[in-house]
Amino acid sequence: MLALVVWWLVKGFSRGKVGSAEVPPERSVRGEDMVACARCGVNLPRSDAREDAGRFYCVNNPHCRP
Repeated sequence: MLALVVWWLVKGFSRGKVGSAEVPPERSVRGEDMVACARCGVNLPRSDAREDAGRFYCVNNPHCRP
């Protein structure tokens, strides 16, 4: 029983150290510009969109290719 508790504590501490080493992305106070997909109309952050001839399209949606 004691060995199980010790293993659980060690496992929990090692799991916490892995996540704390990563630096979270910086967030601006204003946020990010949103754009509408020219094909499906979904609003998405500009960083998740692909621009083609001045129009924006979903990056991860294969149906939204120009």
